[in-house]
Amino acid sequence: MVSETDPRPHDDHEPGQGRDGGHDHSRDRAGDPAQDRDGGCGCGQGCCTSMGGERGSGPDGHTGDDPPPAGDLENRDGHQPGHDSPPGTPPAGGPGDPSLPASPPSREGSPAPSGLNGGSGEPHTHVWRVVGLDCPTCAKELEAAIRQQGGVEEAELDFMGGVLRLLCTLEDDCLDSIAPLGREHGVRFYEVDAPRPSDPPSYWPQEIWTMIVAGAFILAAHLLGLPGLFLVALAVAARPVFGKALTELRSRRVGMNFLMLAAAIGAVLLREWNEGAMVLFLFAVARWLEKVSGEKARSSIEALRLQLPAQAHLVVGDGGETDVAAAGVRPGDIIRIKPGERIPLDGRVQEGCSRIDESSLTGESLPVGKEPGAEVFAGTFNQDGTLVVEVTRPADASRFSRIMLSVQQAQSAKTRLQTSLERFADVYTPAVVVLALLVGVLPPLLGFGPFAGWIHSALVLLVIACPCALVLAAPVTLVGAMAAAARQGILVRGGDVLEAAAGVTVAAFDKTGTLTVGEPDLVDLRPVGDRIDPARLTALIASLEAGSEHPLARAFVRGAAAAGLALTRVEEFAAVRGQGVTGRIDGVVYRFGAADWALQLCPGWKGSLPAVEAGGVTVSVLCDGQGPLGMALLGDRLRPEAAAVVASLKDHGIRRTVLLSGDRVESARAFGAAAGIDESHGRTDPEAKGERLIALGRQHGPTLMLGDGINDTPALATADVGIAMGGKGTDAALETAGAVLLHDDLRRLSLLLAIARHSRRLIRQNIALAVGLKLAVFALSLAGLASLWLAVLADTGASVLVVANGLRALRPPPLPGTLPPA
Repeated sequence: MVSETDPRPHDDHEPGQGRDGGHDHSRDRAGDPAQDRDGGCGCGQGCCTSMGGERGSGPDGHTGDDPPPAGDLENRDGHQPGHDSPPGTPPAGGPGDPSLPASPPSREGSPAPSGLNGGSGEPHTHVWRVVGLDCPTCAKELEAAIRQQGGVEEAELDFMGGVLRLLCTLEDDCLDSIAPLGREHGVRFYEVDAPRPSDPPSYWPQEIWTMIVAGAFILAAHLLGLPGLFLVALAVAARPVFGKALTELRSRRVGMNFLMLAAAIGAVLLREWNEGAMVLFLFAVARWLEKVSGEKARSSIEALRLQLPAQAHLVVGDGGETDVAAAGVRPGDIIRIKPGERIPLDGRVQEGCSRIDESSLTGESLPVGKEPGAEVFAGTFNQDGTLVVEVTRPADASRFSRIMLSVQQAQSAKTRLQTSLERFADVYTPAVVVLALLVGVLPPLLGFGPFAGWIHSALVLLVIACPCALVLAAPVTLVGAMAAAARQGILVRGGDVLEAAAGVTVAAFDKTGTLTVGEPDLVDLRPVGDRIDPARLTALIASLEAGSEHPLARAFVRGAAAAGLALTRVEEFAAVRGQGVTGRIDGVVYRFGAADWALQLCPGWKGSLPAVEAGGVTVSVLCDGQGPLGMALLGDRLRPEAAAVVASLKDHGIRRTVLLSGDRVESARAFGAAAGIDESHGRTDPEAKGERLIALGRQHGPTLMLGDGINDTPALATADVGIAMGGKGTDAALETAGAVLLHDDLRRLSLLLAIARHSRRLIRQNIALAVGLKLAVFALSLAGLASLWLAVLADTGASVLVVANGLRALRPPPLPGTLPPA
């Protein structure tokens, strides 16, 4: 008795999938998970001003005679960026939504108009880039000051992303009210889509000159033996700090500038002029280094965005071309991509052949051949051929843009660890200030020494009261790790996903399309009896199936082509839905398909078909009028890298691997055993998958689920970390998952876990650095062995070390292993 007949009459497959080994056309989509967004009226005439209206050239915030930087919003001449957007470009956020932009950044147009409320008096979201932020504490102080401005309902300043988002109700430009605050904090505001200024902002030369002049006076004081020059150096170095300290006091915050100024003034009162000057000089040097390292971290992310071309060669009716903004090209338009150019938009090749370097998107170093019908992706590099491409997705919905949107959202979102560190920082600074007061007063009152020595120790404590290094410990590492993952074709939706992935101990897999290729293939072809040889059997089946549109047909035609067999003309061909195909070849009628249906052609045959021992396969039968001629065994194939990846998971902390499939129990067990999975479960419906994951979590610890179908969404949502296969995954799975493997390569699962664990190690190192240095200085200060300048070096040096160590996350481990031959 045959274990299963032709799959066409059967419908016991997993929901959202074809039959075992088959393919469901309902899952063939032109697109990625990107969803179409409302782009407004699309008139392109500036009539839609919900995000801002036209303004005249009011007073600019620029000081000095030098021209304003390009894109600086403090120096506009009536230009409203939102009106440069091509038709349909969606705005960032929306009315009343101060959160994340609804579309990724673009180099053309302005998805987040920095413009203005046209006088409606209702809240509107505005987004600006902020350049010059030097520490997260200072960013938090600026955010608090902005929130206190009239008309500002909500403000969010993302330090790592260098982006300010406002919910503002002012009838005039709300930037006019916050620009002075920016200047007080040494920052400038730019259009969100303006290129980063190539020249240093104007405040950088001021800081550099402050360091040079103050350092020169300190050196001269030492060489010439003139202590009075220390006071001159102190006055020079205190000038930029003094204004910021006053700003902190006005906002009722004890900030780093106030603490440093207080320490310097205390040193002067103790007649330690040298130390007072060195404190402010080293503070200026350290702040400049923090600015440089912070900008380097942001530039590493910015480099991803700049890989997307701003222009596209649009093919016009006569075959010519015109250069247009890529953001204005729509699906269905035809563009030309020349050798040596980056591809501006996702599309499908219509003409031409070339090799494409997709390393920026997938992490694969070898170029991929493209020919008519192949998909190409924005941000990848065309090497050596001209391609004519039909655009399939607009610029803001391309796969590359989805990656950028994910990184941008992840920069803004705070993980549980980040939130905990920030809450600790809020308590840390006041606690250290109170401790410094106690150290400076109580010991001398209790007779443990003179006031001068203990006040000096208290000043050292004031210097280490800023929690910048601790607050930086997590975000710089997580953003770097997510950028590294994106370059390897792994879309991570937030730092919390990486935090959770670093601790998972259970990995669960869907079968069809995840652990397996998800497409039918010919497993075996067996003659029945001795009336036909294997070559003739292959040729007959391929000839019949050549006229079929069923996905199974391609497997037989490929098999005949691989064997070099010629196809025979078929007459009276017919495809019987749910059963198989029939036709006349050389005067003989054949049927190929489900056994019961095929055997109806030979009612006089009284034998039985041979038993099939192989699990996970389906069987179709070829018959003529005399009886069965052969059986075809078809089934899905395990991904070539699956077994190696499953074996490697134990190196990443996975203690238990599980297969959860809606397919037959026998099929699930066969594929699970082939992949080396610990336990396999078949006939598992979507709800049962989620329930089983909960049970696994209770028994073995945090869980990970990898799937691709609608039936996987409950499990993806239930797991501590849900990961979707992006190549053929359904929209529901892609939207539910916390991470997406953009190309169907299981090795990226191992890579994601490696990146997550690497980032966790770096964060732990950063916390140890930040806390360890402060504790060391704290102990030395109580012993009277720490100088003020040493405290400055330890405090701000810790911030620089934390950023430098966190940037190591930008260099992920290599993609594990090489693919074995298919």
